[in-house]
Amino acid sequence: CTESPKILSLVSAATMFPQLMMLHPKTLKSLSVHLQMESGTNVQDGDSGAHDRRSSWLCTSLMSWMSRPNDDAVGGLSTLLKTDLERGIDRRDDEILQRRQAFGSNTYPCKKGKTFWSFVWKACQFPLSLVMIIAVVINSILLRIKRKAIHDGLYVETCAISATVLDIILRAFIEYKQSRQSEKASEEKRNVPQDVIRGGRRLSVCTNDIVVGDIVPLKNGCQVPADGILFVANSLKIDEQEITGSHLIVQKDILKDPFLLSGSKVIEGIGTMLVTSVGTNTEWGKKIERQPEMDEEKPFQLYVKRLAISASWLVIMLASIACIVQLCRYFNGRTKNSDGTPMYIPGNTTLDEAIEFVIKSMSFGMGTIIVAVPVGLFIAVLLNLANTTRKMMTDNALVQTLSACETMGYVTTILCHKTGILTLNKASQMSVVDVWAGGIRVQHVEDVSHFPSIPTKLIIEGIAQNTNGSVVFETGVTEPEVYGSPTEQAILNWGNKLGMKFDEARSGSPVLHVIPFNPKKKYGGVALQVGTGHHIHWKGSAKVILNSCQWYMDGANNRIAIGGQRRVEMEGIIGDMSMRGMRCAALAYHSYEPGSLPTTDEELCTLPQDLVLLAIIGIKDPCRPGTRDAVELCKYGGIKVCMVTEDEVSTAQAMAMECGILRDTSGEHIRTAAQFCDLTDLEREQISGDILVLAQASPEDSLLFVKALKRKGYVVAATGMGIHDTKTLHVADVSLAMGIGGTAAAKENSDIIILDDSFATIVKVIQWCRYLYTNIQRYVLFRLTVSVSAVAICVVEVVFYNAFPLNAVQLLLLNLIVDIFGALALAYRPSARKLMGKPPVGIRDHLVTKTMWFKIVIQVIYLVLLLALIHSDSILKLDHGQTADTEKLKNTFIFNSLVFCLVFNEFEIRSGDQTLKEILRDNMFIVTITSTIIFQIILIEFLGIFIYAVRLDLKKWLISILVGFLSQVATRFPLEAYQYYRH
Repeated sequence: CTESPKILSLVSAATMFPQLMMLHPKTLKSLSVHLQMESGTNVQDGDSGAHDRRSSWLCTSLMSWMSRPNDDAVGGLSTLLKTDLERGIDRRDDEILQRRQAFGSNTYPCKKGKTFWSFVWKACQFPLSLVMIIAVVINSILLRIKRKAIHDGLYVETCAISATVLDIILRAFIEYKQSRQSEKASEEKRNVPQDVIRGGRRLSVCTNDIVVGDIVPLKNGCQVPADGILFVANSLKIDEQEITGSHLIVQKDILKDPFLLSGSKVIEGIGTMLVTSVGTNTEWGKKIERQPEMDEEKPFQLYVKRLAISASWLVIMLASIACIVQLCRYFNGRTKNSDGTPMYIPGNTTLDEAIEFVIKSMSFGMGTIIVAVPVGLFIAVLLNLANTTRKMMTDNALVQTLSACETMGYVTTILCHKTGILTLNKASQMSVVDVWAGGIRVQHVEDVSHFPSIPTKLIIEGIAQNTNGSVVFETGVTEPEVYGSPTEQAILNWGNKLGMKFDEARSGSPVLHVIPFNPKKKYGGVALQVGTGHHIHWKGSAKVILNSCQWYMDGANNRIAIGGQRRVEMEGIIGDMSMRGMRCAALAYHSYEPGSLPTTDEELCTLPQDLVLLAIIGIKDPCRPGTRDAVELCKYGGIKVCMVTEDEVSTAQAMAMECGILRDTSGEHIRTAAQFCDLTDLEREQISGDILVLAQASPEDSLLFVKALKRKGYVVAATGMGIHDTKTLHVADVSLAMGIGGTAAAKENSDIIILDDSFATIVKVIQWCRYLYTNIQRYVLFRLTVSVSAVAICVVEVVFYNAFPLNAVQLLLLNLIVDIFGALALAYRPSARKLMGKPPVGIRDHLVTKTMWFKIVIQVIYLVLLLALIHSDSILKLDHGQTADTEKLKNTFIFNSLVFCLVFNEFEIRSGDQTLKEILRDNMFIVTITSTIIFQIILIEFLGIFIYAVRLDLKKWLISILVGFLSQVATRFPLEAYQYYRH
């Protein structure tokens, strides 16, 4: 505001007109200069004494400018912005670039994401990480108290710190990568196509490419892409709740309230705006900048967190008991040396020897805690989520809410819109294939010989004027370019075949009033001045229009009354088109003598009951390729697919049959929205499970359907494209927005964006989410087996055999093998189609099943029996009294056998729904398993001094491998460990 007195006076004036504050500062400055030039006033910036006079003058000038008729006011502003209100700005790239440099781009810079080190700090504060850090600190203090008394003290300390740091770094890295992916999701949400007028052509551009001065047509269901001023409005109603907080729907008027705010939503009507501010200079941009960041905690993580914390306390308790028992045995003289003499003899044992044993016992307990506390569970969940979302991205699904990945695996019902998801809804594929006009039916519209027999002139007038699309003929190009929605393009293309010259037809009769298409009433129209009289052309649902028609026009432009037999014939044609899966529209008109045209908006928007029918049109929107197979796969996986559409019952039934949703034409599973809404809440709940097709449905009807399904106990995934679907998306368990046809509002309120709008992609998402569930189940089983086994071995050895089976370094190495190699081996795995072979898991079912607990118990019993056999010399045939290395050899064998038990346990877990051939094709699994084995061989054979182990001969290596293999056999029962596996 201190740039110059000129700007100060402008701000003073703007305080009297708060609406002007939405304009970009450079736009305001240009406006100030323009008004000074208009009035002939030119005060120098350096004349500060004239500030009050300048402010008073500018207020008066702005008041005068604002009091002009809107056309003059917007015209003056468009002149300043060098914009033609009819043709828009120039399409040249340098023109767009110049405006972007002058006024900014229509982008919203994302907040600077958290740094990697902030995620490291967050990981350090995690409860289980704190347990490990405390254990490492205590372990280090113990080792430093009497470092010389511990042979492997340095190695224990190094391994403990390394294991803890690796867990923290890996967790932080995965969360950091996820935060970067969420930033990409934010960019995709704002990537919405928007029509603009540039160089006289209606173009579709990304909202990010809109610049100040653009002319933007608005229609029902779209979101205002930037701040601007309205200069054409027809029954335009705007929802500004997200911007202003008001729940009221605002009726916009070009005289009283022409200002539009970015981010507001068009509820009803059509209009055209001049863009005045973009990007962060808009109200929406400022709101986005103020949005706080929120950390999302996933359901799997909450469950695993409770499980891991409970397991951690149990581990701490058992490790403490083992240490206390060992110390009590030692000081009671029951702990023996290799020669059979007591290790502690009062009066003979030195203080250093006693401290050495105490520190060794406590270090062993700390190592047990570090290896058995299941911190790796969280790493596995994060790793699986990151891998799954990355794979889903390659399959054209962008995850915005990570918890939706988990909920999607529970989905029992998909509520899907027909248009654009089950069907293509593409202009290149949609076309008029069946027409009734002039008393004849033409089913081969390519045959132009029939066209002279229909009222071509009136039909062309209605097509050209009653549309939001356009037809552009480029110089030197024979085929015109058609713009608009897919339905409008199909009708305009048919008009071109009739010989329509779009620009001539548009300019031949001035438009007096536009009646926007009303989705509830299913019609729209336009009032024209034709000579001294008037025409109102109507377009909408064939049944609605036909019910209001008393006449039809023949090829000679004669009005002919629609008798009973003729009406039955027309209704039969509409029924036949609908049963063939076509969208049925109708064109009609009403002529008025001079002075008889209705004058009020209410009268103009009311459909007359004596219309003249011009044509009945059948538009074919083909089923999207792959949809039928995807629907069948859903049925195979126990998921019900429900189609919601605005079409008539017969059209909806035909499309449902084509897509595979319905198997017969009995109509048992079809309901209209009117029938459904007439029921009570209890009746809707009872009948909702039997409905597969809801016809003639509005977004409000879809919302009722979702609520009824949820009360019935279904887990519902719902699709949405327009702003009216946002409530349904909020209520559904999982909300799916469309990336191509979806509005910004739908994307903002969705959990997952389907980038290619394909139903087959939705089914792929379900497969990936079931894959996520089973993978996490696998690792939970693996990690709990390791934790329980490690604690069981340590406690049994200490309590019953008075020995340390695994030293602290070996325990810490096990932690490295489990948390790093185990997570990698079980996380990266291709999605299996057979996961769709069973009904979905219940949303309240436990992640750890009874069968999984049973497998864990069997594994522990097997290891305890193995320890008993080792100590009975049934396996190793050792004489305990011969050498001092005998105990070390036995412990090395136990450590080696336990590692191979883990390796074969990974094979057993992976073989739940994969053959050995499929497992061996997984490169990541083979690499991690091979790395584990090589790492183990190097440790035992070459680095034994660091882990207090001895070399093993070939026989003992083979026995260790056999022990691991038999552990897999022991836990393989004819029971299902995983919910989605099908025998």
